Amino acid sequence: MAFISESVFAEGKISVTTKTTGGLRTMTFDTPEGKIKIYLPDDMAAGDTISGTVVAEPSGTDAEERRENTDELNGYVVELEVEDKEIGETRIKEGKLKAVSIPKDLGRGTTKIIISDSKGEKVITADIPIQDSPHPLQYTTPPSSQDFKLPYIGQSGEPVEIQGPFDGSFDTTVVKIGGREAEVLAESPRKVIVQTPSDIAGSTKIEVLERGVQSDGEFYIADLAIPVKEKSLDGIWRTKSGKSSWRASQDGQTVSADSVLVSKEDQIRGYRPNVNAIRGRLQGNLLVGQIQQFFLMPLEECMAMCPSQCEQWNDLKLILSEDGKTLKGQIQKKVINTESCVVIEFGWRPWTILR
Repeated sequence: MAFISESVFAEGKISVTTKTTGGLRTMTFDTPEGKIKIYLPDDMAAGDTISGTVVAEPSGTDAEERRENTDELNGYVVELEVEDKEIGETRIKEGKLKAVSIPKDLGRGTTKIIISDSKGEKVITADIPIQDSPHPLQYTTPPSSQDFKLPYIGQSGEPVEIQGPFDGSFDTTVVKIGGREAEVLAESPRKVIVQTPSDIAGSTKIEVLERGVQSDGEFYIADLAIPVKEKSLDGIWRTKSGKSSWRASQDGQTVSADSVLVSKEDQIRGYRPNVNAIRGRLQGNLLVGQIQQFFLMPLEECMAMCPSQCEQWNDLKLILSEDGKTLKGQIQKKVINTESCVVIEFGWRPWTILR
């Protein structure tokens, strides 16, 4: 999956980089003792309650130096601040920013992360991008099991995003993968991001328990460390009905596919014939990429209302079968507010193509 690298304003004695992928914003701070990583949801908005995770990765050439650096980093303090008012704080050793309340009226102030060392000296201040108005997607009724949009595919040892009516607090959220509780990295009122176990691969189950409401589904974990026989995706791929098809070509790990035939049903979903429709990378048996979709209205009307949303590239993850004849997995689906032209909801749709 593609990620977005963001430039953030920061001042202090250490550097910071920010990466956003799969619903997770990761801010990495390089200190003399090692790295500090802060995981936050990427959809934070005014009025939200959010939670995040803080992780220390000590540097050092031997165990003793790493132990000393760990002790130093554990004394660092991470603080979230809005208009010079603290809204959340944790020590690195504690590891979690729990149930932080973002003010409904952010005004003209900026939201910042401030990191101080064990002596209480501020070593860096960095801005956090937060939407200054409430998010357009608000869950106003108690959650039901059907409200949670469970993913079908994850990658071993990597974060996975679950959409649904969460409350932004780690204390009311439990996610299990393969029967084991997964670490929750970040949460907002609309999503939770958890760490996929690194020692489970293949078909298993994912379970979510949020404020007493449970939802579960089948889940496949791709482990890229497991060697698989190399296969080419070159050729014609069709839906199960055979009414839609794509011509794929592969160069190394890079995969591209042009749409050939598109059924009326798939046209309703926003697919168009005779366009470069799929792009991605095949790593092992996992194809990660994007598929092109168009806004469901006449082009002229779309360009007048929401020009930035007329053409979309939505994420896909597909598993290649052992015989190389089936790609099965998930395609991202979006709900767009036609008044604001912003995506207000994400989800996943199962998808299978054959050759």
